[in-house]
This record gives sequence, C-alpha cells and structure tokens, in this order.
Amino acid sequence: MPTADILITNASILTMDKARPRAGSLAIAGNRIIALGEPGDLTAFKARHTRVIDAAGKTVMPGIVEGHVHLFIGAVENESLMLNGAQGFEPIARAVKDYRAKNPGQAVITATGVAHESFGPATPITRQLLDRIVPDVPFIAVCFDLHTVWANTRALETAGLIKGRELPTGNEIVMGVDGLATGELRESAAFMPALGLTPTGGREWLGMTTGENPVPPATPAQRAIDENFMKKGMALAAALGITSMHNMDGNWYQLELLKTLLDNGELNARIEVPFHQKNFFELSRIDEAFDMRAQYQGEMLHCDRVKIFIDGVLESLTALMLDDYPGHPGNQGAPLFTAEEFNALAQRIDARQMQISVHAIGDGGVRRTLDGYDFARRKNGPRDSRHRIEHIELIDPTDIPRLKELGVVASLQPIAGVGVPGNPHEPILSRVGDKLPNAYAWQTLRETGAEIAFSSDWPVAPLNPFLGMQAAMTAVPLKPGCRDQSQTLMDTLDGFTRAGAYMEFMEHRKGMLREGYLADVVVLDSDLEKTPKDRIATVRPLTTICDGRVTFEA
Repeated sequence: MPTADILITNASILTMDKARPRAGSLAIAGNRIIALGEPGDLTAFKARHTRVIDAAGKTVMPGIVEGHVHLFIGAVENESLMLNGAQGFEPIARAVKDYRAKNPGQAVITATGVAHESFGPATPITRQLLDRIVPDVPFIAVCFDLHTVWANTRALETAGLIKGRELPTGNEIVMGVDGLATGELRESAAFMPALGLTPTGGREWLGMTTGENPVPPATPAQRAIDENFMKKGMALAAALGITSMHNMDGNWYQLELLKTLLDNGELNARIEVPFHQKNFFELSRIDEAFDMRAQYQGEMLHCDRVKIFIDGVLESLTALMLDDYPGHPGNQGAPLFTAEEFNALAQRIDARQMQISVHAIGDGGVRRTLDGYDFARRKNGPRDSRHRIEHIELIDPTDIPRLKELGVVASLQPIAGVGVPGNPHEPILSRVGDKLPNAYAWQTLRETGAEIAFSSDWPVAPLNPFLGMQAAMTAVPLKPGCRDQSQTLMDTLDGFTRAGAYMEFMEHRKGMLREGYLADVVVLDSDLEKTPKDRIATVRPLTTICDGRVTFEA
C-alpha cells in the first residue's frame, strides 16, 4: 500500500464529484489524490513522514479554478492607489493626498478602481477635475472595468494626447468643445500612451491591449520586477484557495515570465495563457497561437486558447448592441470585428482544434460571437470545441438556447453587474434600459443546460472567490418583473471548481476530488453548508494545496 505525504482527516469534504459527492478524509501522495474515505478510514496510509491536517469538521473542497483573471495587471494594481468604492471629490482627493504623503517623489500617480460616477452622478470626470487633485505631475485614474482611463492635463500633454490623435475603430480620445481632450480615454489605443508613463511602462497591459511584447525588450532588471509581480499575484491567489487560473492576457512575454518561475520552482498555481488575437492583426497572425500551444503544454503552464474582444463595455457605450442605446439614437456600440471577419477567424482557429474565448458584453456582441461559432461548426464539422463567451452581461432571449446547442461555455462573473451589493447601478441601468430582464441571466442560462463557469475578472472585481460566491447566492431581481438569478451553494461551487476545469478540458484531472486526480485541495475555516449565504464572503482558506504542495497556510 502506498503511503501518504499529506493526510486530511476529520473533514466535511465536498468532492464536487456526482459519483461520490462527500467524504471525510483524503490522502495525497506526490501530486495525486490516492484515496478518499470516511473520517477514520485512511489511517493505514499514514507513515512517519506524513503530514496530517485535522480539518476539525470544516469544509474541504477542490482547489478553486479562477476562470477569468488578469494576473499581471491585477498584481501591479494591487500596489497602486486603490479607490474601489470611494465616492465624492473630497474623499478621493484626501485618499490621493494621503497616498502621496506615504509615497513621496512619485513622478506619476496612478489610481485604480475608479467608477464613472465616483465623483457623483452628475459630475463627469475631466482633466480639469483631476487637475484640482493632482496639478503638478501626471495623474491617471483607471476605471474598474479596465476599458476607460481618465488623465489630468499633465498626463495628456506628456503622453501627446491633449490634441487628440487618429485611433482604430472602437477607441476614442473624448474631445471637448475647446478642441482639446476632456481627459476621458476609451479603450486601449486611447489610453496606452498614458499608461506608458507609469513605472512599469504599461508592460502589464500589453497582453490585453496589443498582444505584443515590450518594445524595446524588457531589460533583465525589468523582467525581475515583472516576475516578482507575478509571484505576488499568485501568493494572493493561493491565500484565497485558488490553485488554477485562466489568464485573459496573452503574449509571449508573459509566458516567458511564468516559464522562468516554473523552472525555478516558484509557479504556485496552474496557469493557462491564451494567444490574444487583436482586430488590427492580419488573419495569418493566428498561426502564432498554434506555435504557443506547441511550445507550452504542461499541467502547470499551458496555452490552448485564443482570446478575442468582440466589443467593449456598457459603461462607455462600446458594448455591441442589437438596438440603439437608450437616449443615444444611432449608437449601437463599437464592434471590433465585422461578422465576416469574426466568422473567418473562428473557422480558422476551430479548424486547428483550438479553443476560442470571446469577450462579449452586449446582446449584439453575444449574437455575433454565437453566429461565428455556428459558422465554424458548419464549415469544419461538429466537435467538442467548448468555445467560450466571457461575461454575457446582456443576451437576447432567442440566443439563450444556442449556448447549449453549440456546446458553448458561459464564462460569467457573479461579482460583476448591477445586482451585486455595492456595485454602482449607473450608468449600466441607463445603457440597458428595457432589456434589464435579459441582463446577468445566470440562472436562466443554467436552466437551458448550458455549462456555467464562474470567476472574478480580477482586477475588474476583487479576486476573492468567496465574495463572488456570496454575490452569486444573494443576487436579487434587478427590478420588478426581472426573475431571480441567484444560485444555490452547490451550483456556485461547481462553477468555481468542476466547471472551470471542464472549461479547459481538464475535468478528468482536476476540479473534483477523486482518486487519481491532481492534488489541488483547499481546507477552509468554516463549514460552507452551515454558513449563511450572506456570510460566505467571510470564509477563508486555512490551507491551500496545489499539485501536492502546500502553497498557503493561514
């Protein structure tokens, strides 16, 4: 009989395995689960070297699969001035003043977590407003959704944006009646010159905004800084019970950083990195994705996916809609690919048996994505593609059954949207208008039989998966006439574990606690089944195990 390296006893184990949903003890040898049993069944696996963890009757569950995360950006933002939830000029100005006092001499001030209505529903964020807070150095305020940045006059002048410039479709430097930039920069081509002023030079954004590597190449000193940010991001994730992450930013540079950490034994989470196909790439650039897949194929670091943006976000009127935005006649958003362009792209990727995940927020963006997946299926033949749609904040009712029909995974963020306590309701309510019953339709999608996976979209929202779980379980109807989209505990846990593994074709190796599966396990400080749903966010891991190694201990 093999002996265990780690033995977890006296546990309330939620395996997320329908064949055996519960257990009381678990044995790990190397990086695999070798046995499950009742609380006292596995003593024969104990040896002198075995580490025994007494779970004291608390929940033990599979390692959390964070299905949509911006690891590099989140790690950098975590050390910036974070204004999440700050409201009003005086509180924000005071927070900036305090930050500058604690960080003297910074040549650029960057704040994150800003909302469109942070200064009030009738107060647009302008360069003049930001000048009142920081007049002497560049000041950059990043919207929590990562699609809008506001800059003061000094930042706009230094970045060469004050008089505007020509930009690709879907990007905008908002101009004032005086012929100068107002300070609002919509989408990456507009705001990356400003972010280039920051100490990292915006390197953390490149995997999302350009898909390219740093130019000029990062120096050894810069690479060391960036590797350290990655380690800090993974440490935060481990402390939250996360053992796998689907990164949403894809370029060779991030893969190289993570590969260095892997080679050094410092990669403490399984990370999947996509190739990011931008709308300004030639179609032939997609061949790089196949090269990435060939080069990175391991259980700790791999590339099997292409990430694509089909539209923007509701707040900035860039999400693609089927109809005009309420109060904005003629404006249906800013599609980043025509239907013909996306169809051709989807067919080419699908033909090479590679997965596609598409950011689609508006009902028009969701339909264009589903149409592209359907086109690829008809041209290439049906297969188990598990193509994904990220977010689905708004969907037309006629498109709801198509996810199940096409085998598309809904990659959703329960901590996003107007139904989440603390999240600003505007301007999203105004953007959606009478279509609100079709927004954030988690349970409606689930009831069709579609595969539902949950995540955070960190740093758009906090990384804490237990906060996301609570948001999923406590969601309330958005207004009279809207249905209840709240989730049960077990469906919620499934979305953060088994479904996340399914979403990357690894449900036969992780996402459940089963003999022979990879040893990704979390021991919690609470019994989830006895925790009120409005207290789930207070739950914390005591021990996180990834690949059979303890990556976090409280």
